[in-house]
Amino acid sequence: MNRFKIYSSKMRSHFRQHALGWLVAGLVGFICVAPQIFFITRLGSSYQGIHFFATPNEEAYLAIIHEVLDGHPLVASMPFFEYKNQLPLLPPTMAYGYVLVSIFFNISLVTTLIISKFFLPAFLFFLVYFLLVKLLEDEERNSVCLTAICGGLMVTFGFDLVDYRTLIKYFSESLVPSGFLIWTRPLNPIAGAILLFFFLINIFSFLKNRNTVIKTIVWPALALALMMASYFFSWSLALTILGVLGIWALTRQDWRFIRYASLIVLVAMVISAPYWFVVIKASMLPWYAEAAARIGLWKTHLPHVNKFLTLIFLWFIGLSFWEYRKNGLAVFKKQWWQFCLALLVAGFLVYNQQIITGREIWYYHYVFYTIPIGYVVFLTSGFFIVRPSFKKIWNSLLIFFGLSALTLGIFTQVSAYRSQFSYYESLQKYRPLFDYFNNQAPKDSVVLVNEISNFPATLIPAFTHSNIYISGERLVIAPQERFVHNYMVWLRLQGIGDKEVETYLQKHRAEVAGLLYYQLQSTLGFPDPKFEETLKKLPIEYKEFLQKDFSAELKKYRIDYILSPESFNTQLLREVPTASPVFTVSGMIIYQLP
Repeated sequence: MNRFKIYSSKMRSHFRQHALGWLVAGLVGFICVAPQIFFITRLGSSYQGIHFFATPNEEAYLAIIHEVLDGHPLVASMPFFEYKNQLPLLPPTMAYGYVLVSIFFNISLVTTLIISKFFLPAFLFFLVYFLLVKLLEDEERNSVCLTAICGGLMVTFGFDLVDYRTLIKYFSESLVPSGFLIWTRPLNPIAGAILLFFFLINIFSFLKNRNTVIKTIVWPALALALMMASYFFSWSLALTILGVLGIWALTRQDWRFIRYASLIVLVAMVISAPYWFVVIKASMLPWYAEAAARIGLWKTHLPHVNKFLTLIFLWFIGLSFWEYRKNGLAVFKKQWWQFCLALLVAGFLVYNQQIITGREIWYYHYVFYTIPIGYVVFLTSGFFIVRPSFKKIWNSLLIFFGLSALTLGIFTQVSAYRSQFSYYESLQKYRPLFDYFNNQAPKDSVVLVNEISNFPATLIPAFTHSNIYISGERLVIAPQERFVHNYMVWLRLQGIGDKEVETYLQKHRAEVAGLLYYQLQSTLGFPDPKFEETLKKLPIEYKEFLQKDFSAELKKYRIDYILSPESFNTQLLREVPTASPVFTVSGMIIYQLP
C-alpha cells in the first residue's frame, strides 16, 4: 500500500509539473485524428467502416495487421496465399500491438487504427518534450517548457519544414498536401520514433544521474529490442548513438557507462533473439536476396550527404566555437553537449556506413529520425548558448518555429482532408463487396482483381480475410517467376494480343516496372539489369503464354474468384469460360471459378 501511495504521489507530481506538456500533447493528438472524426461524422450512416487512410501504404499496413489477426503470425506473404507459411522478409512485430488492443477491447482493427492516430502522435510529442526537459536541466522553468513544447511541435507537425522546395510550392499554391502527417501512419515510422525517443530519455537520464545499472537497463534494453524486432532504421540509429557515447566514455575510462551500454545491448539481443533467428533462417531462402533488393538493399560504397544534418552540424559547431571563445573548454564537458554531438555523429554514420560495409538499406527512411534529432540538437544548443545573451530573440524564434510547425500541421491535415474526401467517400460503396468475401468466401480465398479504376487491389487483404492473385507488394519472399506470370495473366485479361504486346510494354513501362522491378533504387534512376533482361524476354514469353490453356495457367496458383468491372465481361468470359457470376455490386461482378 505504501508503494502504491508513493507511486501515486509521484504520478500526481509529474502531471502537475508537466501539465502544459500533456495539454499540448492532447492538442497534437486531436489534430492528428480530427480528419477521421470529421470524415465519419460527415458521412453519418453512409460511413461503412472504410476509414480515411491517406498516408503512404496505409492499406498495406492494415493488411499486414489483418494477417496476424487471421492466424498468420509471421505475415510471410500479405498478398499471396502460396507463401504464407514461409519465413518472412520482415516479421510484423508492431502489428501485434494493434491486434492485441483490438482483441482486448473487442473493437475492429480500423477502430484501433483510428484511435492510434490520436495516442501515438500525442505520445511522441510528449517524449520529445520530455527529452528536451531532461537535456535543458531544471533552470528557468518557463524557458525550458517553451523550448520543449516548440521541439515537440517541430517534430510532430514541422517534419516538412526542412523541405523548402515543397514549402515554396505550398506558398505558391502549385501544390496541395494530398496525405496526412507521416506520424499518423500505422506501424512505422511512428513506433520506431516513440521507441527511439524513449530509449534516448533513458540513456541521458543515466548519464545525468548515474543510477544503479541493474535498475536502469531494463527499459532502454526493451526499447532497443523492440526496435531491433521491428524497424531497421530506428534500431541502427539508436545502437550507433549508444556506440558513439560508448567510444567517448572509453576515451575517458568511464567504465560505468561502458558496462551500462554493454548490458543494454546484451539484454536487447537476448529479448530480440527470436526475431534474429527468423531473419537469419529467412536469409537462407533462395529468393531472399531478390526480395531484399526490392525493399532497398543496395550494394554501393557511394557516400551520401544529408543537407539538413550538415546545416545543423555547422550551427552546432559554430555555437560551440563561440562558447569556447567566451568560456574556454567548459562547454565540451557538459553532458548536453556530448549527447548532442553523439546524436549528430550517429546521424552521419548511419547515412554513410555503406562506405565501409558496401551495403545500404534505402537510407531515405533515416530522415524520419535524423530530422527529429536535428531539431533536438538545434534547440538544445541554442538554449544553452544563444538564449543567455539574446533571450528575447531566442524566445521569438521559439514562438516562430512552434507556430510555423503548428500551422503547417493543421494545413497538411486540412488540405489532405479536402483534396481526398471525395475519393474516400466513394470507397464506402465497396462495403457489400468486402462483406461478401468476409461472410460468403472461404477464409484465405484468392481474388484476381481485373483492373478496376480507383480500386486498389490491396483493399481486399486490408478489409477482408481474402488474398489477391496479382500484386506488386515488395514485402514478400516469392520467386520472380510469380510476378512475371501474374503480369502476363493481367495482360491477357486486358485483351493484349501477340502483335501489340511489344508496343504496349514500351508505352506502359512504368506499369511493368511497378510489378517486375528487382532493385528499389531503380526508382531513383539507377540501372536495373535484371529488370531490363526480364522486359526484353517478356514479349516472347507472352506470345508463348497466349498459346496455352488460360484456365490451366490461372490455376498454377490458387485462385477462387475474379473481380471484374461489368465492361470486361466479354473478354473475361472468352478467356475463362468456366467462371460463373455470383455477386454484383457497384458496377463490379464477382466470378467464382470451379
